[in-house]
Amino acid sequence: MRRLLLIFFTFIVLGVVLALVFRDHQGYILISFAGWQIETSLLFAVGALLVFLWAAITLWRLIVGGVLLPRRIRERLARRRERKARRSLYDGLLRLAEGRWGRAEDELNRLAENNEAPGLNYLNAARAAQHQGRVADRDRYLEKAASKRGVSELAVLLTQAELQIEQGQTADAMASLSRLYQMEPQHDVVLRLYAEQCQRAGDYEQLRALVPALYKHSGMPQERVDTLAIEAWGDELSRHSRDSIALTTAWKRVPKRLRSKPEMVKRYVTCLRAAKADGQAADVIRDVLKQEWNASLVLIFGDLKCEDRTAQLSTVEGWLKQYGEEPELLLIAGRLCLRNRLWGRARSYFEASQKNQSRPDALLELGRLLEEINEKDEARAAYRQGLELRTDS
Repeated sequence: MRRLLLIFFTFIVLGVVLALVFRDHQGYILISFAGWQIETSLLFAVGALLVFLWAAITLWRLIVGGVLLPRRIRERLARRRERKARRSLYDGLLRLAEGRWGRAEDELNRLAENNEAPGLNYLNAARAAQHQGRVADRDRYLEKAASKRGVSELAVLLTQAELQIEQGQTADAMASLSRLYQMEPQHDVVLRLYAEQCQRAGDYEQLRALVPALYKHSGMPQERVDTLAIEAWGDELSRHSRDSIALTTAWKRVPKRLRSKPEMVKRYVTCLRAAKADGQAADVIRDVLKQEWNASLVLIFGDLKCEDRTAQLSTVEGWLKQYGEEPELLLIAGRLCLRNRLWGRARSYFEASQKNQSRPDALLELGRLLEEINEKDEARAAYRQGLELRTDS
């Protein structure tokens, strides 16, 4: 409409300008053709030419418009269908966010084929179907999404893996994640999901293979990666817990950064004990305790059966000088003295461990000591107090 008004006013202005120009000098034009002669003023000829051009352009547009009209109608209808499909997608996503799974599935599925990216509809319809417990329909939607435009194979597989994990389909999830890892070995979400699933499935061999990439690309907190790595390599050590030589070889394969972690050392020492290599375990603990305090390793050290019990006790008493009267140190010092039949020193260590806080394990050990030296009433009192504390805890 605006265009027509602009053309109309342009013709009026042009007519006024021409009228002013040709008011005093109208001139004339003579056209002679095949015995015919047409004579007219220049002003009229120019006006007639402009009218003719306007009529020709209008006629051309009518002809072209008539020819192309069906295509334009189809295009307009297609755009209308796409708008309705987008609104249906938006409504479906809103219902999905509201937890209205059935309505979400209906909206997402209803006009999916009219959407410019139908794969997105089917991916979210798969989520809605799973929330309703219909795993077969979920898989059907995922297959449709994979065959449609608008989503990548990565998006379909990642959604499939997440839904399989949520559903507890361990083997299927592992297969999907394995394929994803082959496609995108540095994808942070893929790495996190794969590592967590390997841990749940007990696939520690694959988890060990993932550890270097987890540190570099997963974006996971380092403490969490350390936990996963320690668990994975702890499994490798436990496989060789009956052969101290094979166990030592496996320990050398553990990444250097993990061999300094107390929890990793604890697993190694536990495996050495299982392999009857208590002396080697004692040496490992001594090396760690030279650098830092670790109560759990100290308790393990006290239970080791070393050939030289006197040297074992001297080591603990050296730690007492280095770290002070820690309850764990006093407890194992008392145990070692009890094992070496040093009754007086054992009693002083056990009693010292009770100064700040009573420990049931120390009280039970004290009861054993008192029983050995024939102080049966005091032994019964120590046993009773230790058992009461253990029951309360």
